[in-house]
Amino acid sequence: MSTFANADEVYKYIGGIFEIATKETSFVEATKGTGLVVTLIQTDPDAILVIDFPGQTVTTGEAAKGLTSSVQLRMSSDNSNKFWQGKLNFTLAMAQRKVKLDGKRSVALKLLPLTNGLFDVYKKLLVDNGREDLLIR
Repeated sequence: MSTFANADEVYKYIGGIFEIATKETSFVEATKGTGLVVTLIQTDPDAILVIDFPGQTVTTGEAAKGLTSSVQLRMSSDNSNKFWQGKLNFTLAMAQRKVKLDGKRSVALKLLPLTNGLFDVYKKLLVDNGREDLLIR
């Protein structure tokens, strides 16, 4: 059973943290001139998000289908939840094929160290929405 009840929850919480990330100064500076657009394909529940760092937008669901991206990232929704809480080693998860990354990998991987600063923001997002049950202790 998934951590999230449905795709709408994935869009609210995972999409929500990406909405914050695309406007975070460190991400804006790190992605300037890269054209980095990430398609995030989530499973259990199925969800699709397109994160356009230069455009500072996140598109979800049907609207995201068919958009082009420079990087494709696939993982379970549970692993996304773990990652944004600092509980998933991204590199190890890639080696174990729990996470699949295609496209401009080097640009996307440069962002990994920047995500650490958003882990507490993600946890606060969950708590503020009464979803302490999604927190990993």
